[in-house]
Amino acid sequence: MTRSDIEQQPLITLTPAVSIVESKDAFLVSLDIPGAQKERISVNVEHQLLSVTAEVPAQGENAGKQYRREFTLANDIEPQSADAHYELGVLTVTLRKKEQFKPKQIHIQ
Repeated sequence: MTRSDIEQQPLITLTPAVSIVESKDAFLVSLDIPGAQKERISVNVEHQLLSVTAEVPAQGENAGKQYRREFTLANDIEPQSADAHYELGVLTVTLRKKEQFKPKQIHIQ
């Protein structure tokens, strides 16, 4: 099999495993995307929709993979504050809550 043959093989589309954790200030969305390079991962937030795609090229006899996952975001998320970090095959997206939806400690007088 030549390099050209490998590059022309169709990608296998996979849905990455996900973990979502809520804190008082944000949601942390962690996705398992083993084998991906940071440069081949795309994270977008548009119209209350978080989209994650990643491509892992074919290697030897292993077919290439494409990971895809989408999430509808609640109204308490501040989409412009989203950021992402990729390490050891896990992509973590931080989605901060809007200020008016964060818990507030009320001082008793």
